[in-house]
Amino acid sequence: MTTNTESYSQKELVTDHVLLRLPVKSLFRFKCVCKSWHDLIKSSSFIKKHFNSESNRLRLMVCKLGVNYKKDLGERSLDMLGERSLDMFLLNEKIFAGCIPTNQRIYRCEDVGDFGCIYGPINGIFLLEKGHYIDNVRFAWWNPATKECRLIPRIHFEVQQYFQDNNRSLGIGIDLVNQDYKVIWHRTFWDDMTCDVFPKVYAAVYSTKNDSWKFLEPEHSHLCQIFISQNCTYMNGVYYWISTSQRFCNEDNVYFIRTFDFATELFGEMTGPPIPGEHWASLMLRGGSLAAMSCDGVTKAMTANYGIWVRIGENNWIKVYTVNPPIPSHYPIGIWEYDKFLFELEQTCRLVFYDQTVKEVTSLGFHFYDLSCSSNWAISYKESLVPIKNEKPTEKDNAEYFFTKY
Repeated sequence: MTTNTESYSQKELVTDHVLLRLPVKSLFRFKCVCKSWHDLIKSSSFIKKHFNSESNRLRLMVCKLGVNYKKDLGERSLDMLGERSLDMFLLNEKIFAGCIPTNQRIYRCEDVGDFGCIYGPINGIFLLEKGHYIDNVRFAWWNPATKECRLIPRIHFEVQQYFQDNNRSLGIGIDLVNQDYKVIWHRTFWDDMTCDVFPKVYAAVYSTKNDSWKFLEPEHSHLCQIFISQNCTYMNGVYYWISTSQRFCNEDNVYFIRTFDFATELFGEMTGPPIPGEHWASLMLRGGSLAAMSCDGVTKAMTANYGIWVRIGENNWIKVYTVNPPIPSHYPIGIWEYDKFLFELEQTCRLVFYDQTVKEVTSLGFHFYDLSCSSNWAISYKESLVPIKNEKPTEKDNAEYFFTKY
């Protein structure tokens, strides 16, 4: 015979088990059922368990930004930007060579402004970027599952009016000591007066808990060029970029790894894969491990050979295989699982994947013929309940405001 306390505990366990299997949309509805469910769903322990639960599986997301010049715009002139839209699609949990996957559009926003990039996700949260010039860049956190958006205060670097952007890179991650979501922004500038890179590295880190930026003074050289990764290369409190520098210009191996520790807020560096300097290279995560892709003839139709490198231990890199996708002129946009490499075809804007295991090319089923000036992001995504709202949110803290007006 069980006591009332034992019965209640068993009831809680059953409730917890059932709720963990539900999608975020349903959980938001069930928060209204009773106070105990509301408190459970909002608790940090439940949020973590839900994100890591077996029912919340990793899926491939395709994010597409483009301008449709052919759509009837009514009284608007075709000389204007046309309809600039952002669409996000989720694909099947599994994608197989020879089988075009179905997709579900989970978000669309029209009349998008000067959108720059989408970073992440970490724990289901993205960083959105707008602006293309020195002093007009803006950021926001966004959780598409909960529809929460949080505008980040602007930051202004003290630069001269004759400066232009030379190299800028971002990283997002978690300060595991303080459980704080942070953004690291690294920049160098071109000096039009001297026709050279200005000899200073500018950097700042944003803390979500403090809702503020802090300027940093990196010790590394301004000649270091940091490259954008194929996906979010954050692991265990540290962000990684593949980088090169003019000090390596006479060496066979010019690439190294730049790091940023979100807890200590310090930059570091480590050995990179042995990729020749004349090769294009990009960093990625492959099955939860740090990896790199290199190529001596990126975009070449039918003949491009991509080397795939994986980090073993702390400082050892091995080349696991060479990928030679038999496809027309293209650009690599990501990786799915361990052996499916994603490409955008330049002439048709189609998205395809090449399965290295079976050596077969398959369309992802997207056709963006009417779009130009477009960008694609291929993202590994899981839904998340992680809250990102300000304590006192305003009507501006929403994704539509950020995309169209901010």
